[in-house]
Amino acid sequence: MKNKISKYFFTALIIVLIIMLSVLIYIRFFKNNSSSSEYAELREKGQDEVLYLDYAIINSLNKLNNISYSRYEIIMEKVEDNSSQSSSQSGGENSSQGQDGQNGEQGSTESNGTENATDQSENKTSRLSQTDSLLNANYIDIPWKEISYSIETLYTAWPTISVDLQKLNVNNEDISNFEVTLDGAAQSIKNNDKSNALINLYNLYTFLPKFLSYFVNDDAKLNLYNTKAYLLNAYISVDKGDWENMSNNVNSSINSLQSVINSGAVNEYQKSTFDKALTLLQDIKSGISIEDKEIFFLKYKLAIEQLEVLKI
Repeated sequence: MKNKISKYFFTALIIVLIIMLSVLIYIRFFKNNSSSSEYAELREKGQDEVLYLDYAIINSLNKLNNISYSRYEIIMEKVEDNSSQSSSQSGGENSSQGQDGQNGEQGSTESNGTENATDQSENKTSRLSQTDSLLNANYIDIPWKEISYSIETLYTAWPTISVDLQKLNVNNEDISNFEVTLDGAAQSIKNNDKSNALINLYNLYTFLPKFLSYFVNDDAKLNLYNTKAYLLNAYISVDKGDWENMSNNVNSSINSLQSVINSGAVNEYQKSTFDKALTLLQDIKSGISIEDKEIFFLKYKLAIEQLEVLKI
């Protein structure tokens, strides 16, 4: 009888141990799964935050030479042909057209009580505003207030970004050095010191691929940031007239982007946009020999704008 009870007790104990072990394995697996998911979300957020810093820094650098991506205006032009004239005679046509860069609206045609909307997109054209030409731009009147606002916005966002970077195991020294450089950029902007503002903002940008390298295992993505960093290094050297250094940095930018294209990370749908960016960088390289500041800015603007839309 005792042997029988002992046998039942031993069997029950084994069952309990198996259940407990199963529960522990499940909890551990669930916890690891949850942690992995949370890290993936944080990693994605970190990449978005670096992308935000990318835009804010490049935008401020561009404003130091009054370079803007919004240099084109859409205008509406009235298109008249025989069919529209005939429609006007039979059903009546009312139209209005935008003047001097303001959006216009094309009227609708009403015939037999039915209203037919015209396709406005066929009448849209874009042209460079005469006051925005980089070849005759005003490089003296810098919009310091706008740049100051951009830097203050960076200060507002940085505490959250720095905490996330720490969670992503970014080196604390790199985070601290970014903060010191940000202070230097703010000080030079406060003092309307263009030369040092260019240098400090560029130095800020060089931290971005470094930050990413801690939590992104993707050489192509890192090289895309390096491509822009090299081009920005050339850009900040224009006022110094250091054309040899500019040429070397543009070469490095070309090689960096070429490595991205050759890496296999660019699919067939993206290739044309990457090839366009590469061509624009090569155009900068070919124009450096004439050592013309305004032509460099024109080509730089086209290249950096194209690089900003590239994604991997």
